[in-house]
Amino acid sequence: MGSSTGRVIAIGDVHGCIHALDAVLEAMRPTASDELVFLGDMIDNGRESKDVLERILKLRQQCRVVLIEGNHEEMMLRARESEADFNYWMHCGGAAMLSSYNFPGKLKDVPESHWELIESCLPYYETDEYIFTHANYLPELPMSEQPPHELRWTLFDPPEQEPHASGKPITVGHTEQRDGEVVDLGFATCIDTACWRYGWLTALDRTSGEIWQASKWGVLREPGEETHREKLGELIGTRAV
Repeated sequence: MGSSTGRVIAIGDVHGCIHALDAVLEAMRPTASDELVFLGDMIDNGRESKDVLERILKLRQQCRVVLIEGNHEEMMLRARESEADFNYWMHCGGAAMLSSYNFPGKLKDVPESHWELIESCLPYYETDEYIFTHANYLPELPMSEQPPHELRWTLFDPPEQEPHASGKPITVGHTEQRDGEVVDLGFATCIDTACWRYGWLTALDRTSGEIWQASKWGVLREPGEETHREKLGELIGTRAV
């Protein structure tokens, strides 16, 4: 349904970066009338997946929270099915996730409340005005008919993107924008800005267009500020000279 009076805020791929999440939450100060839409990949790669899931559980007591399933949540759920699936997940960031519970970490270390949280994720979220999904979409198909692989795995390719048949703007994550900049095509917006690497976690208020960004160390980005990758590149370049 969406929030009728509050803000509708999309949050990009957190990837286990609790300090970034806390920083953007502190900046946006969500209220009971707001709706927070996590675009998936809340877990893996970063070091604090456990803390991220705990924070989301607490957020549910403060405002409406919608969780979308990303490819990393999919891999986590599949890891329970076979050794091959488990090993694949470990290779793709799952090892960092389990280590946030207990090094080196096992599936049994994940509490039931966290499994239930991951299992509650939606394939997409559609309101009267907006559509949210993790990765991408086929423009001609209703969201209810979208292939799961498209929603969770297909990369966002700006030159090839087309408006959705519904006419609603779509917000996605998944495809890392390592320059730290949001890609806004008008009809589609990608807000995965590579937080767990050297970029930022991005939160976007769909109702106003306001953006908050924070590094994995919990530092808010100032307008026009470079990514940490760019700063590192400048430092290396200076030393090379």
